[in-house]
Amino acid sequence: MTPHFSAPPPSFNPRLRLLALQAGIVAAFVVLALRLWSMQVVHHEDYVKQAENNRERKIPIVAPRGNILDRHGNVLVDSRPTFSLMVNREDIQDEAETLRILAEEFGVAPEYARQQLRSPAARIRPVEVKSNITDADRAKVAVLDYEHPEFLVELRPQRKYPHGELACHVLGYVAEVSEAQLKRPEFDYCRPGDKVGQSGLERFYNRILMGRDGYRRIIVDRRGRFVREIETVPPVAGQDIVTTLDLDLQRVAEERLKALKLDGTIAVMDPRNGEMLALASMPGYDPNLFAAGISRADYARYANDKHKPLRNRAIQDIYPPGSTWKIIMAVAAMRAGVLKPTDRLLCGGGINVGGRHVRCMGSHGMPPLPTAIAKSCDGWFYRLGIKLGLDNLRTYASELGAGEYTGIDLPNEFKGYIPSLELKAATVRRTMPNATPAQYRWTDADSVYASIGQAMVRPTPLQMLRSVAGIAMRGEFHTPHFLLEARPTQERPGVTFKDQVKRIELPDDYWEAVIEGMWGAVNAGGTASGSALRDPETGFEMCGKTGTAQVVSKLKASKLEERDHSWFVGFGPRDKPEIAAISLVEHGGFGAKVSAPNVRAVFEAWLRKKKGLPVQIGSADAAGAVRPAARLRTQPQTTAR
Repeated sequence: MTPHFSAPPPSFNPRLRLLALQAGIVAAFVVLALRLWSMQVVHHEDYVKQAENNRERKIPIVAPRGNILDRHGNVLVDSRPTFSLMVNREDIQDEAETLRILAEEFGVAPEYARQQLRSPAARIRPVEVKSNITDADRAKVAVLDYEHPEFLVELRPQRKYPHGELACHVLGYVAEVSEAQLKRPEFDYCRPGDKVGQSGLERFYNRILMGRDGYRRIIVDRRGRFVREIETVPPVAGQDIVTTLDLDLQRVAEERLKALKLDGTIAVMDPRNGEMLALASMPGYDPNLFAAGISRADYARYANDKHKPLRNRAIQDIYPPGSTWKIIMAVAAMRAGVLKPTDRLLCGGGINVGGRHVRCMGSHGMPPLPTAIAKSCDGWFYRLGIKLGLDNLRTYASELGAGEYTGIDLPNEFKGYIPSLELKAATVRRTMPNATPAQYRWTDADSVYASIGQAMVRPTPLQMLRSVAGIAMRGEFHTPHFLLEARPTQERPGVTFKDQVKRIELPDDYWEAVIEGMWGAVNAGGTASGSALRDPETGFEMCGKTGTAQVVSKLKASKLEERDHSWFVGFGPRDKPEIAAISLVEHGGFGAKVSAPNVRAVFEAWLRKKKGLPVQIGSADAAGAVRPAARLRTQPQTTAR
């Protein structure tokens, strides 16, 4: 079949339709051209302004950290608003020019500025390059604003330590979180650029003290210049912390150490609950330098100082405790069942052991335990050490807290150590490379030296304080701590310290024998009788034990750094203790002459506060200036140890 096609209608005109299509296309291009001309020529400035104003930023508003107060509400640390010079790396056109301006106009070291601009924080937020800027600095920023919008002025909270170095090792300091810290779980809630606690309570309670940052949402132009604000969310301050510290006692402790011009520590606690009333460590440092951004020169001065001002000697240094260790020895021996409170051991003026005679500082006959403690009879404890043996010493000294963490709420506490076969082996390998197998064994000579807190006995001062405080409480040991309360806020509940109480069982007369010895050391002609403190009005009587720990052989000691360490640990009142304290003065000599007066001065201040009297601070020029109070002396003093 042949297909059939119908003819087009008479009105069909292909040429006309093509012309219409062409006209439509031309008209569309004319409209488009007119629109482009309108946008790029007629309304050019309007659209440029709109394009410049379409950049949104979120600027953090740093939350102030919580305040830190003493137990009476005195401010120890707070945060104060200060103006800081910030740099927003995103807006920098020429880094070399920015660094030049920072150096020449604002006095910022180029190396430090470069470090800040290349830090992780600079990638997400403006970074601080100078704190506490002056009005002149702020005026310069305003002048530079158009050509250098990378410079900003922000009102930021800065940590302030109004008492300077006072309690610096307890309070700690803040600084910008480091890249290494951000990788640790401890700081998983922090961001680059955050200021965090680096030591002391600032670090231990950093999460509590840190608040929640707010922010400002703003519009800026293409050069980063501020146009307008969209939204502001205010920051939420961190929680205030009330500590157990007593500012007056802290001052007394620090003044005592400063007067001596020697390194050392004094720690004070309430033995009934573990609350730390004071903790001084000398020398100290100024945490305000860190809060403001410490210079390299200042940090190098601290870091390279041979006296280690950044270290908290109470918890981070270990020392031979000398005769204060005898308190631990006596209780450990009674716990092990090798000593009864009525037992008498021979003094003998010393003991022959290991082919040599190890002497006692006196000749005490065959005294009972209280007299051996009061007179600090070495010969008596030499023989007790041999009876006790290494295994019992380790078991029961550890039970009393020696060589163990105290659990204090401060970071970087050192564990210390007490004698062990492993420790002796390490010591022999280090000092005697050609030693025989026999020299690796524990000997009676080792027990003798360990019994008086020498040789391989190295606790921290705070361990000794906690142990003796627990003994004063007749076997009730509390965890030392500084947190009294973190005050509640609308967003967070209050927090208190959870004390871990440990109890050690002994018959009452066993505890009393040791306590009678410590009472006699101070009040009955013992080694600390020159510092006796008795207050008839309150019934307070100081009890304690001196210690003089050799650093090197007395025959070789000729320099200050080779002199003996001075110790004293004490408490009071005798029957129901309310305060305990320890003093350790490096190379201070006899414990009775240096450290015992330190503790006595603290107890005097505590007694004055108890009576509602003002505390005198800085009245003594040296430890020896303190005059002993009226005291009971039943026997003549034979030696100071």
